[in-house]
Amino acid sequence: MNLYLKFIDRLNTSIKYIVSGMLLVLAILVFLQVITRFVINVPLSWTEEIARYLMVYIVFLGSGLAMRAQQHIAIDFLLDVISAKNKKRLTYFILWVCVAFFSLLVFFGTHLTLLVMSQSTPTLQYSMAFAYAAVPIGSSVMLLNAIAVLIDLKKERVVEAETVGDLK
Repeated sequence: MNLYLKFIDRLNTSIKYIVSGMLLVLAILVFLQVITRFVINVPLSWTEEIARYLMVYIVFLGSGLAMRAQQHIAIDFLLDVISAKNKKRLTYFILWVCVAFFSLLVFFGTHLTLLVMSQSTPTLQYSMAFAYAAVPIGSSVMLLNAIAVLIDLKKERVVEAETVGDLK
């Protein structure tokens, strides 16, 4: 278990650097697009296409990182009003639903990526599979991180202190 968690943490560190690099390239491309479109009046169409696909990859890979840190948007009202014992049960249930969803997303994302392999992007004429591959790649990262969160939760033996307003 510890080996898996160390692997995931190293993978996440690498992904952080990759996403940071992608964000830097995205900012440069968008700046270049604005300059060429509005200052020079000769827009570079390829910058818009690359920026779009970079944004998709940044979102999917970043979502995997957010999964590990448990920073996704959540409606936590129910978690705030139930007992610590039931809070842990509900957290397990939510994480297992996430694991199931990410598994389906990997499966169908891979299927969709293979379906569009023969299609090409409008400007650069690359295979659309490169763009669609963000779904199974990012979903795999989310799945691996959800499993890591489940392992962390399982290893955690300390019961959280009940907060004011917990229902018993």
